[in-house]
Amino acid sequence: MDAFLTTLGGKLADTWVSVLVLPGLLYVSVAAAGSVLGHRDAFDVGLLTDRLDDVAGSPAAHSNGTIALAAAFVVAAAAGASMLASFLGGGVERLWLGEWPAPLDRAAAPLTRWRSRRWTQAQDRYHSAVRSRAAAADIPDELDPDRIPPAEGDTVALNEARNRISLAPPRRPTWMGDRLAAVDHRVFDAYRIDLSSAWPRLWLLLPQTPRTDLTTARDAFSSVARRAGWALLYLAVAPWWWPAALVAAVTWVSAWRGGRDAAHTFAELVESAVDLHARRLATALGVSNGRSTRLSHDAGREITRLLRKKT
Repeated sequence: MDAFLTTLGGKLADTWVSVLVLPGLLYVSVAAAGSVLGHRDAFDVGLLTDRLDDVAGSPAAHSNGTIALAAAFVVAAAAGASMLASFLGGGVERLWLGEWPAPLDRAAAPLTRWRSRRWTQAQDRYHSAVRSRAAAADIPDELDPDRIPPAEGDTVALNEARNRISLAPPRRPTWMGDRLAAVDHRVFDAYRIDLSSAWPRLWLLLPQTPRTDLTTARDAFSSVARRAGWALLYLAVAPWWWPAALVAAVTWVSAWRGGRDAAHTFAELVESAVDLHARRLATALGVSNGRSTRLSHDAGREITRLLRKKT
């Protein structure tokens, strides 16, 4: 137990330093340097070193108590900035996922409708191209266009263009929100399972490896959202030191791109977990799948009925 607690304490200390202290110290340093330089002398390194020399040469700089107090203040300020960045990161997550608060509802609805129109237009173009190809190949008109294997050329490009907007009809004002919402749509379409009801139970049945992968992917999304929180904090320094705006812009773009990648990875892993382990959930719930080796729609409906607690 002592060895375990020692190891755990070391890991917590490493996490505290890497996640809280180091980014916070960088931010405090930038904010302090910006307050000294200002807009006019934004890149005057000589001015900054002169100010540092003045501080180092003051009598207070040679007092152990003053040094300890200053160090404690800097560490506290760094930790406080890091906690604020984490708080802002939580807001960024909700923003990226389209879970907008009431003041932004008026903008969310038009954006969602705009995304939906774009997706519908792309869907119509894709289906029109597939039907044209099907007609040229003498395939019956009543065949579902989505079940016609797309050939090379336009149909593939049009399918990819539609999927770049969303993998399912848009329901959120943002791409990341729709990427995760598409998992619910695709799972229900394939298995008739309500994922929001089934996921907590399925999670308990997953082996350790996929659970670790899912947790890592979810943490990665939170991490890039926290990086976006840092971008907002750096933007707050811009009013008195304009280069901070450049730092904020680069950090935000980097975080946004990382957020898209992380959201896509997490969505893929969730959908893969359902594809590979949904039958295990059916077995655990005592739902019969008949003689089919693939989870049937009837079994999926029964799982949904059970988990929603509806008769």
